[in-house]
Amino acid sequence: MPYPTGERMAATTSRRAKTSSALEPVAAQPKGALRILHVAAEVAPFIKSGGLADVAQALPAALRRLGHDARVCLPCYRRTYVEAEKRGVKWLSTPMIIESGGVDHHVGIGEVLLDGMPVYLLACNELYDRDGLYGPSQHQEYEDNARRFAVLSKAALALPGAIGWTPHIIHAHDWQTGLVPVLLQRGFCKALPATRSVFTIHNIAFQGAFPAHDMRLAGLDPWLYNAMHCEHFGRFNMLKTGIAFADRVTTVSRRYAEEIQTPEYGWTLDAVIRHHGYKLSGITNGVDTQVWNPARDPDIAANYDVEDLAGKLTCRRALREECGLAKREDVCLLALVSRLTEQKGIDLVIDAVSPYIIAGRMQLAVLGSGDLHLEHRLNALQARHPGWVYTWYGYNEALAHRFVAGADAFLVPSRFEPCGLTQMYAMRYGTLPIVRYTGGLADTVSDVSAGAGTGFTFGPVDIGHFSAVLDRALGLFQHFPAEWAAAQKRGMTADLSWDKAGREYEGLYKGMTCA
Repeated sequence: MPYPTGERMAATTSRRAKTSSALEPVAAQPKGALRILHVAAEVAPFIKSGGLADVAQALPAALRRLGHDARVCLPCYRRTYVEAEKRGVKWLSTPMIIESGGVDHHVGIGEVLLDGMPVYLLACNELYDRDGLYGPSQHQEYEDNARRFAVLSKAALALPGAIGWTPHIIHAHDWQTGLVPVLLQRGFCKALPATRSVFTIHNIAFQGAFPAHDMRLAGLDPWLYNAMHCEHFGRFNMLKTGIAFADRVTTVSRRYAEEIQTPEYGWTLDAVIRHHGYKLSGITNGVDTQVWNPARDPDIAANYDVEDLAGKLTCRRALREECGLAKREDVCLLALVSRLTEQKGIDLVIDAVSPYIIAGRMQLAVLGSGDLHLEHRLNALQARHPGWVYTWYGYNEALAHRFVAGADAFLVPSRFEPCGLTQMYAMRYGTLPIVRYTGGLADTVSDVSAGAGTGFTFGPVDIGHFSAVLDRALGLFQHFPAEWAAAQKRGMTADLSWDKAGREYEGLYKGMTCA
């Protein structure tokens, strides 16, 4: 049971010398600084299923480096509680009462500092004390997700009053927080009359669509169930609701902001996006350059930097040893770290790579999990090419670092990609990315054929175009090592930090407030 209730809560509070009903205040920020509350369903390192968790941790941290008072709140899942306990979480002595669909939920508030940044855990045992985040498995969602995330949105808006802190901006992330803008605009929290809302679409394919009657869980007026506001193809759509009511809408790359306005990439919401285009911005994500830094990374075999790449050769040899791959220094080692789905182009990789492996031109290392039929096909690929293909199924952060450091090239052949982070991790480590020219991949990777590129890009998703880009990459690796090394150094010195994205968000926020 993650949230301590009754006697256990009293003991926990007493043990940590809590003497008041509020958590300790954080030091005052400089004049002109903004107060920003980020609301997300997952935040690294507390809980993570994808890139959203990294963004929800890194963006507020970047804003704090710019002098703003940025904070984060998320649900207190079972695994979140365990992680927070290790970091000394402190609990508010009195929970909030959040009503949803006629049911009162007691929501506890815990605070833990993450590198000095306050992170608030919203604990409700009956909703979040579960092994899964969104469902018992990757292929099944919890039946009460509408209630779970309606309560999250309401609790996030009630949180400032409970801790005595009023944000200028509430920044909500993805469909799970799509009710925050409408509840804020419709006056759910009377204590936030001047607070503005920003809503970020991380992946428009996931929309949080529920039966119409689930609108009652948010307490919204029934007349809002219409094509201009909350209804979409006969369903109550939380992502659309966030888009419709937010003061500003952002996506995670500039190109993705353009793509989702088209039928091909808009997942039936393209007309909605075009209608609200006046308030849409595309701001490309960054990466945490402290965590993803080959000069300091504790998880890799040897450290290195752009001035001395000798350690990368050590990492490559160590990865081959760990994966049981043939020790062939003349062969290009390609890595893939991804959800194993067709959206990520995994089927394309399986279909295309065998001729290059048979010819002794490449080896392949895969880390990830996802669709079972793709895992079975990867198993068959590994069985056909022992010593040349390696697969590891699941989530392993340390192994991901070793893949990125030890590989020569990195595959991201996604059919669509809102932003993508792995291609930027690869560039930081001198590993040339091979990506499809779409979304954030197009924004962050430039092709070496242009003369000053950092990787390889291809267009149409078919085996012909993908094979062509593999030919170009393998040819450069084998025959033009000086050009390959130059591309490595260009990628390693590119500005991929969150500080750049943080400054763009700072400008967006300041344009919305009078602070």
